Amino acid sequence: MPYLSTLFRRSPERRAYSDLMQLDDRLLRDIGLDRAELRALLAKSRDARARRIFGHE
Repeated sequence: MPYLSTLFRRSPERRAYSDLMQLDDRLLRDIGLDRAELRALLAKSRDARARRIFGHE
């Protein structure tokens, strides 16, 4: 099942999310983001990835 390896592989989006979450709130504000936006973007990315993997595009 090749889609399982895709699910368990750490996505570039997840790495970027982790890196951005390491920043403090002030730095996030300086680049125009907040933690809630980051979580929403990651969730949106996960949904899109799941649709691609399971063929629901």
